[in-house]
Amino acid sequence: MNVDASTIASLASIVGVVFAYFSFMKDKLRSAEEFGKLQQKVLQLEQQARSNENRFKTIENKLDVIQQTLTRVETSVQNLLQHPN
Repeated sequence: MNVDASTIASLASIVGVVFAYFSFMKDKLRSAEEFGKLQQKVLQLEQQARSNENRFKTIENKLDVIQQTLTRVETSVQNLLQHPN
């Protein structure tokens, strides 16, 4: 069997192309995995932001109730001081 230089070069080129293709696919798969992880992290952060927003609204509502109660107490104390029995 007589193999000339051009045949060897062609085989080497084919092996190189196959290797480059597999390397490309490996990088593409890794990028897809990273993208999937990032998407999941974004969803978690969005959910956490919504949860925090709800907590802040609850805190604001409770603070409003406290402020209203303090205003009523202050008014009652002022009334008692102005009109002692």
